[in-house]
Amino acid sequence: MVMALGRDRTALLVVDMQNGFLSPKGSIARLGRDWARLAAATPGVARLLAGARAAQLPIFHTRYVYETDYRDGGIRVREQSPMLRDVGLCAAGTWDAEIAPEVAPLAGEVVIDKNRPSSFYATRLESYLRAQRILNLVVCGVTTNICVETTVRDASQRDYRTFVVRDAVGEVEAFRHDVALKAMEYLFARVMTVDEVLAAWGVPAKSAA
Repeated sequence: MVMALGRDRTALLVVDMQNGFLSPKGSIARLGRDWARLAAATPGVARLLAGARAAQLPIFHTRYVYETDYRDGGIRVREQSPMLRDVGLCAAGTWDAEIAPEVAPLAGEVVIDKNRPSSFYATRLESYLRAQRILNLVVCGVTTNICVETTVRDASQRDYRTFVVRDAVGEVEAFRHDVALKAMEYLFARVMTVDEVLAAWGVPAKSAA
């Protein structure tokens, strides 16, 4: 049986669509990674945002944010990837950490700051979802293999019906993007396109262009 998606008890979660990931001037570009593959998710995310707003669905945005001295970075920054600190990845209060203007939150849309890949780990997200009795979570953003996949796995394990949007997520390597989608679809989520999600919400595609 395929999980069905509609408007009822549904929310949109936009993961880490920040300048540091999406801009040629951002920290991911300074690391020499293919930022353009991440930015390619922007049009799809923008359409989902327009559709969710038209359908009057709850919308949540996340931001990956470290303290300016990276004391909250843990083993990942201290030992595994110290270059994240070297390039100033998503340090609090910087342009790098801000959500890109093309997909910026509107008034009333909740922004959740986090310092780990999962949008659920040590954040307020689940309390918002439970309070609004959300059962269906549509997930988009970056990166497919890290923050999106980790969030999707955590959402599924919390018994949310989880939907990941194939053409509104991005990863710096095509192989990692494809493998992450296959892994999520195998057990943790239904993979859909932007057009399929908009149709499920009853939103004309042209109104979310």
